[in-house]
Amino acid sequence: LDKAVVRMKRIMIVLGVLGTVVFWIVRGAPWAVGYAIGAAIAVVSFEFTHRFVKAIGPGGEAKPKTWKSVLVGTRYLLIGAVVYVMMIIFGFNILAALLGLLTAAAAALIEVLYEFIHGT
Repeated sequence: LDKAVVRMKRIMIVLGVLGTVVFWIVRGAPWAVGYAIGAAIAVVSFEFTHRFVKAIGPGGEAKPKTWKSVLVGTRYLLIGAVVYVMMIIFGFNILAALLGLLTAAAAALIEVLYEFIHGT
């Protein structure tokens, strides 16, 4: 399972970089920066979620600290607020940021395909 998580993180980083370059070429800087921000938030969110799950799983803490539970529960509100404020203040494209947030889902699909092909 740990190898799959490492692969997913790498896939998300690659998708973030490639998507940023493609958006820069096709749509310009506001789209590229918006996508990069969304992808970065997706990677950080994935990392926090992974740590939280490890903490409550076998061998981890029996009960996570309250602030961790609150952070996991409210992370989507926090992400939404941060992205909205950044888009309004800096003028980055919000649709590109939302597409960047989907890099975790795309990485999960690619990982499933990898597991089907390689059977690890």
